[in-house]
Parts: sequence; C-alpha cells; structure tokens
Amino acid sequence: MRGGDISNEVPLRVVVTLDCILNHRPVINKVLGFIPVADEEITYNRMALSQFWRFAEKYGYTLELVGFDYRQKEMDGILSDLDNLGTNPFNYATSYNVVADLVAELPYRPELKYVIDVPSRGGRYGSWYLEMEAI
Repeated sequence: MRGGDISNEVPLRVVVTLDCILNHRPVINKVLGFIPVADEEITYNRMALSQFWRFAEKYGYTLELVGFDYRQKEMDGILSDLDNLGTNPFNYATSYNVVADLVAELPYRPELKYVIDVPSRGGRYGSWYLEMEAI
C-alpha cells in the first residue's frame, strides 16, 4: 500500500527447504531388552523458525516451505503443525519430487528472490541461493 492506495504488487518470495527447520536426532531403542534398533527422532528447530520469522518481517518477504520426496498432503500437515506451534513464518507449502524439479522451475518464477537450503545443495540454485547464516 503506497500513499493509501491498494497495490497489486506481488510480494517477493523466499523458498525455504524443510531440511533447514528440522532437527534429526538418532535414538537407539532395544527390542526384547538386548537387540538395538536405530531410529531417528525428528523435531522442529524452534531457533530457525524464529530466525525465519524475523527475516520475513524485517524485509517483507513471503516465505514458502518446500519439501523433497514428500506428498502435498504431508506438506500441508507440516504447515498445520507449525501453525499449532505458534511460530509459523511460512505462508505456503509445496512438495517436489526431487531438487531438480525446483531448479527447473526457478527461471519461471519472477517473484522468487532467494532459495534457502542446506549448503550441500546450495550450488544447484545459482544466484538464487542464500545461506542461512546470511539471514
């Protein structure tokens, strides 16, 4: 809104991958008291969620959560879980089969400013990549 007028301007969007907000912790359970079974506990990184919230508020970006190898229904469930936590900085959630699907879509999204992902996949996004430490 500029000068009291309603604007049709599209806000800039930042894509954040699900791996940036999840904590993976190995848990070893024992079955029948002596057979160790490795499992993994996944929780939300509350500090990262808070950091993304401040980043979006400071620069006026719209954040989109992206997951690879998830179904859209699962991504909607994650967005709902984040809403229930009370610290949900994300407006949208999208599912992609592989990283290459997102990379192929980047040139056709003029509203997209950055992609925030883990450093091991950062080189795939080119100039759209932004490290989490930079926010």
